[in-house]
Amino acid sequence: MTHTRNAMGRLRAGIALVPRAFVPPPKTPSQRLVEMLQATDLDRRPPTDQAMEALRRRLHAFYTGRDKAPPTRRELRDAAWLLWNGAPQGAEIPGLMAAVVEAASASPRRSRSLIEAWLRDFVPGSATVRAGGGSIRTLLAYGRDPLLDHWRQAQTAFAMFDADAGPARIGAALLTGPQRVEEVLAATGLDDAFRASGGYMRAILRGMLGVMPKVLRGGAAHVGLERAFAVLAPDGELRFGQELRGEVGRGLLAAWLDGGRPPAPTLREPVRDFLLRHLGDPRTRAPMWTPVGEAATALMRQWLARASLAAFFDLIAEHALDHQWRYRQAFWSAYLERGAIEDAWLALGSRVHSSAKTVSDLAGAFGRLEGGGVDSNQSVLLMRIGPLVLCEWSHNGKLRAWPAEWKNAPALYRSSYSRDDLTGKGLPFPSNPATGSRGSDDGSGLAHNGSDRGLWQGSAAELLARRAGFRITPAEWTPR
Repeated sequence: MTHTRNAMGRLRAGIALVPRAFVPPPKTPSQRLVEMLQATDLDRRPPTDQAMEALRRRLHAFYTGRDKAPPTRRELRDAAWLLWNGAPQGAEIPGLMAAVVEAASASPRRSRSLIEAWLRDFVPGSATVRAGGGSIRTLLAYGRDPLLDHWRQAQTAFAMFDADAGPARIGAALLTGPQRVEEVLAATGLDDAFRASGGYMRAILRGMLGVMPKVLRGGAAHVGLERAFAVLAPDGELRFGQELRGEVGRGLLAAWLDGGRPPAPTLREPVRDFLLRHLGDPRTRAPMWTPVGEAATALMRQWLARASLAAFFDLIAEHALDHQWRYRQAFWSAYLERGAIEDAWLALGSRVHSSAKTVSDLAGAFGRLEGGGVDSNQSVLLMRIGPLVLCEWSHNGKLRAWPAEWKNAPALYRSSYSRDDLTGKGLPFPSNPATGSRGSDDGSGLAHNGSDRGLWQGSAAELLARRAGFRITPAEWTPR
């Protein structure tokens, strides 16, 4: 018993030393960040579509006097998610938005839900969205919740919740601002995947694309283009892919649709490659380019024709022992610089075809030349100039031309061609007394004779002047 009494005494003494209230250790920054993220996730959990429509009907009935039971706190919390969508929009139901904003003023979580819903359902030019932005600015001005500090700072720096000015200011900061793109997105909360897929981000991108022509004509075009790519396609995926592809194409090409100075290769090639990667080749994926519009698509085709000609010249230099080729290159380059070549497509012999797979500028857009009577090193360049299709062969092949509507005119963009596909009877080539060219009147094509004297060139130039309306001079087609 003595031992038991002594043990009990020691236990009571130990208990007396334990503090009456446990004080937990202070939270680490990481723990606070996790709590903030968890709270944010809760703020962006809208009801299901079915529950949303039921709530819309219920609130519409109350605010129009057909239901006497006032909305509950939970209903007002969830109502933020139907303010700017559906029919009728919650913000169009008299009294509902005021009630939601009043409830949000007493609850930081409801304020955050209101902000998330506004960013998700943002539509430029909407009167109700503009009013909602004004209410959010008031909540931020008078609220004290620390989790709203990020939004207060975004409002101060970018007028983010001004529905008219905010998207434009953020777009300008993304394109031309001193901060890195990643910093601007983080400062506005738009680095978050949920917000980056909403209407507010969509409005920013559309505004950016609207001013891209001005940026690309300016002195900092290269920097602006690099920043635009980082915004438009983070991680290699185009934002709002199918929805905005027309605006992306027009925005990146419109700077050169007014007949002004063409872009330098250092601008043209990145734009071309970006559009090929995200919209595809308009020659083989025409439906993807329908939203871009005819003018911008035609410009892209010309850029691709330039790439095809350049690749053709390079491949010929590698595979064709043709001392006259420099004259052909000079001749067709002159038409290219005039903007006469609307489209071009290559058909390559088997050996050249294998080499072309490594030519990045072609992006895999070329056909195969195969069958009897074709040398593995031979290549064909098909071009569209005005109403004509022209076929230029490497080695000793003749130049041929057809009106595009003729049944035996070769079609561009095919994956394979035989010799018969490319040697059908075509137009005669007229003589050209000014250059001494006799032409070829039997429709079997024009041999490349007298290159150094401009003989075949004069006849081909005369055909293109008469049939396509493009006239160039010997000074333009003579190699330099």
